[in-house]
Amino acid sequence: MRATREGLASVSLGSTKELGLRLVADGRFENLSEACRAGLRRLAEDARVVDRLAALGDDGMASGIDDEFDIDAFVKDTFVEDSRASG
Repeated sequence: MRATREGLASVSLGSTKELGLRLVADGRFENLSEACRAGLRRLAEDARVVDRLAALGDDGMASGIDDEFDIDAFVKDTFVEDSRASG
């Protein structure tokens, strides 16, 4: 990517250009630049979700082990009784 004017850049879209043009033709976006910006916003949101999940995983690991947790009772209460209620 190379800057052509302040705030603008020229990029090569490769095979994704066809998808972008189809989305424009279908009326989902006004132009190819808008479609590209939407894709970048989606990538940014995905990165935020991944970062949040990683932080939650770190919090969970740091919280230690609950020695009183009974996995068998949890499975029975959560899944066995749920299947009876729906069946």
